[in-house]
This record gives sequence, C-alpha cells and structure tokens, in this order.
Amino acid sequence: MSNCRLCNCDDLKPRHNIGSVVVEGCRRCGFVQVRDRPKPEDLAALYSPAYFDHGKYTDPCALNKENARRMALIRGQGIRPGERILEVGCATGDFLGVARRLYDLWGLDVSEYAAREAQRRNPQIAAQISFGPVEDQDYPDDFFDAVVMWDVLEHLWDPVGTCPRLLQSLKPGGHLFISTPNMGALTARIMGRYWAFMTVPEHLGFYNRSTMTFLLRERLHLEVVQWKTRGKWANLGFLLYKIRRIWPRLVPQGFVDLFRTRRLGRIALYVPSGDVQYAVARKPPARRTSW
Repeated sequence: MSNCRLCNCDDLKPRHNIGSVVVEGCRRCGFVQVRDRPKPEDLAALYSPAYFDHGKYTDPCALNKENARRMALIRGQGIRPGERILEVGCATGDFLGVARRLYDLWGLDVSEYAAREAQRRNPQIAAQISFGPVEDQDYPDDFFDAVVMWDVLEHLWDPVGTCPRLLQSLKPGGHLFISTPNMGALTARIMGRYWAFMTVPEHLGFYNRSTMTFLLRERLHLEVVQWKTRGKWANLGFLLYKIRRIWPRLVPQGFVDLFRTRRLGRIALYVPSGDVQYAVARKPPARRTSW
C-alpha cells in the first residue's frame, strides 16, 4: 500500500491504469500521483538525448512566446536586473539564454546531456550550469534571489523532500516560480486518462490549485503571492507528438516526423486549454533580532 506523497495519507483510490502504470488519487488532499516509482534505468532511458529532440525543445517560435510569458511573470514580482536566479530543470538552456540578458542566471538539470547542451548554448554562464539531482548540489544558503521551476514539479517523485533543499539556497524574502499542468482544469477533467499531460511515467504527480497551495503553504511554509492558469503555446509538430503519446494508433509516427521537418509543423499555436498553472510563492523574510 502506498501513501500520498503530498500529505502522507494512506487513503488512496485508483484513478487510471495506463499500460502498466497505476495512477491514484488521495481522498484527503486530492493529490494525484503515479503509484510505483520508476526504476533508475527507466528514467535514464526516458531522459536520453532523444527526449530533448522533439518539437518542444527544438523549435524556437513557441518557446519564445512561452519564455516571454515567464519573463513577464518574473518582472511582475519585482525581481531586479542583475539579481541571481536559479533555473531548476533548465533542459537545453533556452530560458537561460533569454533571462541571462537581464539577470545572473544559474542552471541545473538532471540530464547530463541537457546540461552540456545548455552550457554549449550559453558559454558566458557555462560554469554556472550543472547536472545531477537537486540533493547532490552544494549551493550556498541564502544565495539566490529567485528559483524557477518551469514544467519540473510534475517530474518530481518526492516534492516535499526535494524542494526544501532548493529553498535553503533561496534568500529570505526570495521568490519561487512554478509552472506545472493544472489537474483541475476543465480540459483535464473531461479528458481523464487521455489528457495531454497524463504522460506517465514521465509525469509523476498532478496538481490543481488546492494541492499546489497545500504544497507551498503547508508543506514548504511559503507565502503564496500569485496563482493563475492559462493555455499553452505549442507548435503543430509538438501537438501531433503529444497526441501520438496518448493515442498512438490515431497519429502514425511517420505523420509526426513529416510535420516536424516541414515549415507548417513549426507554426506556433495558442491552445486555450487553461491547463497550465503558474504559482509564485515567497520565502518568509528573516526575523529581526531584538536587543
């Protein structure tokens, strides 16, 4: 029997069976999670160079629009030019390349291939980009003004255990920025196991507004300062790739490959699905000592 990895409750019910993967939901807090932890060799195979070779990472049009939205979110919280930001899950360095023009950017990814590619693309900050588990990093305490996790939280097996190490490196009063799929969106509720983000075991945990707030406020002891949900920018080639992940018989691989190599497949489309959530939380300021 498994426990909820968010609230530790043992009252779980099966939600979906996707191949050999069981997805279950917590009756207490509502968190939805993959039941069984993937083997290390399975994860290594998943995050191979091929993972970073599909349309999400290789076409700049949709990426540029998404990165502009992320930059607006950061600037909106008053993060000043020159301040130090850590991007966890930096992949091949697209956001690093945009944000380093304004901020002092650091990057981390679990994939050595992705981190090396991010270093190659951003030689100016190559020494500040590393790879490996969060738990293995030795960032100084109270070092970063902000930590960003774009499309990362859903990949973490133990968010309650992993995030505190990041928060230790965040300055008092510093901000944590998160984007992750929104399980509470109408799109997700209607699609169920066929939801575009229900890609297991790539995604291990699924959040709605309530469980996101619970994680940030109750488990990580942060102040939630902003939450919103939006649609997503994606190119046509990547949309076909996602559809094939869910309905492989509906979209042949050859069809996906054809659009990935043609200009039509690189057209950026805004999908008003409302199933991408953005959350901003703040670490409490340091307490003043009275004399």
